[in-house]
Amino acid sequence: MTWLETERLVIRNFHISDWEALHEMITQYESSELAAYDQPWPTAPEEIKKITEWFASGDSYLAVCLKATGRFIGFVALTHEPADDQREFNLGYIFNSEYHGHGYATEACRAVLGHAFDSRQAHRVVTGTAEANSASCRFLERLGFQKTSERTSSFRQTSDGTPIPFVAYTFELSRDAWKVVDQHSSG
Repeated sequence: MTWLETERLVIRNFHISDWEALHEMITQYESSELAAYDQPWPTAPEEIKKITEWFASGDSYLAVCLKATGRFIGFVALTHEPADDQREFNLGYIFNSEYHGHGYATEACRAVLGHAFDSRQAHRVVTGTAEANSASCRFLERLGFQKTSERTSSFRQTSDGTPIPFVAYTFELSRDAWKVVDQHSSG
C-alpha cells in the first residue's frame, strides 16, 4: 500500500469509489487537444469502473487528492519497466484541468519520484510526451528529466483510418540526477 503526503496533497492507492472523479477527468482529457498524443481512453462509466478497479488492485497507479478536502484531482502512474537487470520505472500523469497551474502536478510528481528512488530503489525513471505538448516538456525538465530521444509516433487515426502522426520525446531521470534535483529543491 502506498500513502504519500506533501504539504497540500495525499497521494494514495486508488479506491473503487474514485471511479466518478476519474470518469470526469478522463472525459475532460479525451476532449482536449492533448488526447491526440496519448493512447485512447474509454469514457463509458462501466469501462472507467473496470479501470478504477484495476488501478485499485496494485501500487502502480496513485490517486492525487487535495489534503484539505480529499478531492481527487489527478493521478500519477509509476509502472515498473523490465530493463536489463536495472530498476527502471515509467512515470505517467494526468490532472483535472481545473487544477492546472497551481503546482499540484509538480508537488505530486516530486513526491512520487522521491518514492521511486528511495523506497522502490529505482535506478532510472523514464517517461514520454509529445513535442507539441510544450507545457509537459517544460514540466519534465523542471523535474530534472533530460530528453534522450525523439521519434514519430501515432496512437490515433482519422475517421478514414489514416494514422495521426506526431513527434514523441522520451525523457529520462537517473538516480544520480534525482539526488542533485532533490537536494536543490529541498535546500
